[in-house]
Amino acid sequence: MSLALSVLPLVFLIGLGYLLSKTRMIPPADWKGIETLSFRVLIPAVLIQTILKTDLSSGQFGGVGLALLGTWAVIATLAFSLRLLPVARLGNPGFTTLFQTGTRWNAFIALAAAEQFTGASGLAVMAVAIALLIPLINVSCIIVLSAFGPTRIGPVGVVWVVVRNPLVQACAVALTLYFAGVTLPVPVAETLDMIGRGALALGLMAVGAGISLRRLARWDWKVATALILRPVLAPAVFAGFAAVIGLDAVQTLAGVLVFAAPAAANGYILARQMGGDAGLYTDVLTWQTILSIVVLPFWAALLLG
Repeated sequence: MSLALSVLPLVFLIGLGYLLSKTRMIPPADWKGIETLSFRVLIPAVLIQTILKTDLSSGQFGGVGLALLGTWAVIATLAFSLRLLPVARLGNPGFTTLFQTGTRWNAFIALAAAEQFTGASGLAVMAVAIALLIPLINVSCIIVLSAFGPTRIGPVGVVWVVVRNPLVQACAVALTLYFAGVTLPVPVAETLDMIGRGALALGLMAVGAGISLRRLARWDWKVATALILRPVLAPAVFAGFAAVIGLDAVQTLAGVLVFAAPAAANGYILARQMGGDAGLYTDVLTWQTILSIVVLPFWAALLLG
């Protein structure tokens, strides 16, 4: 019962965002500003604060890092292998979108779920996941879109897109301060704490605002394939790596949340800009978001009892 109650705040916040959007109490144009604020300011503040408070020694998180990278490699390979399927209707735009929705993850939902289910220990794993995976995911997705889309971006363009990512920038700043042994002044630390209090809630409401129930009717084999990759197969692969490496239950759950969360919304922008199937991305993202509301507490109940 306590686990069921713990997931309700996540559901309520996503539902509140949906209602605020559909009733137009907050106009659609304003949600773009909220998403930008969350992506560029609020979530980076949470990351900086979390990384600076975390013990990032290899002994503490080396196994987690191996499991995260191993899972990403398996899912990325499976997603890329879809290119080899003898299905003429897939095409390059559909293939690049399936690769993106299989490998990207929504930090808003994953961070909120980790905070709700695992507390500070889970947030520390999330910080490690973001530092390791987000640059890797951005580079790989841009390379795939460049290779199989009408838009070509050279190595300099790939580096520039990754460097401009606010989450990557936040991780770089925090890791630099961490390994330099810098302690933030109390007013700065308290400011980050105040910013972080509303960051995850606002991010979840923004996710809810992007849900379109009408798009749930747009179902085909490509959507089904994307849902098998994430959120069904990916978290199971991570759980397998975690069992082999010997991660504890909290570390395992936090890593599972990374791969059970829906794809990140910024992949939709890349799909539009670089010749991917943006409509398919929206369909998959809608289904993944709905399913994650069920999948996340399922894994929490399985791993935490």
